[in-house]
Amino acid sequence: MNRQQQIEQFAKLSEYMLGRHPDEFGLVPDHDGYIKIKEFVQTVTEINGWGHFRKNYINELMLVHNDPPIEVEDSRIRAKDQSKLLQYIACENPPRLLYICIRQKSYPAIIDNGIRPTAHAKIICCKDPEMAQKIGKRRSPQPILLTIHTKKLLDQGMTFLHAGDLLYLTDFIPPDCFTGPPLSKELTAAKKTVNKPDPIETYRKQSEAGSYHLSLDPAEKKYKGKTKEKNSSWKNNKKRLRREKKNAWPDQ
Repeated sequence: MNRQQQIEQFAKLSEYMLGRHPDEFGLVPDHDGYIKIKEFVQTVTEINGWGHFRKNYINELMLVHNDPPIEVEDSRIRAKDQSKLLQYIACENPPRLLYICIRQKSYPAIIDNGIRPTAHAKIICCKDPEMAQKIGKRRSPQPILLTIHTKKLLDQGMTFLHAGDLLYLTDFIPPDCFTGPPLSKELTAAKKTVNKPDPIETYRKQSEAGSYHLSLDPAEKKYKGKTKEKNSSWKNNKKRLRREKKNAWPDQ
């Protein structure tokens, strides 16, 4: 397969991924249909036979193809034709269980505070754990898989959006609405060693920032450099007076 044929294949692939079923690849376009190019490139390399894909394919497609099916704006990419792109709609009856992957270092904080959006405007929840792990590995080599209990979320007034057939979106997942593996010994130790700063000490440091201390000790010498210079000058004058006196002594 020559280079031109590869570009043509990529044109068809990108049109399908960005303009028809991005959810099949774990992608969620923003409200303008855009996806970050970095995330798009990572996703393409996950496809069998496209491990060689690089960002320069996008540039070549824009230059070589007579009618490229994509549009690029800064660090974002989208399909030129979005008429077949599924719209996000409210979901009143999501699956009983959904899945999401998080970074290991975030796990202790998430257990206490819940899950909030990070890389995207909303939290991406997956219908099957395999898709969740695929998305999670784009950000962390060993992500932690969590199971979301959707009924608990709905009971607390949370809502979901359909993002295609395989993905669901939400704004916040409270700590009591998901389950996951127990904390490892390393993460447990890290959680225990994290201490909140003393508010009084924090205030003291902030109040002292950019200030200096006034000394109330009258015995403390000021302008030490000038004092030393003054003392040195007095010694020189004393020596000079001695020499003049000696020279002025009458001859015997």
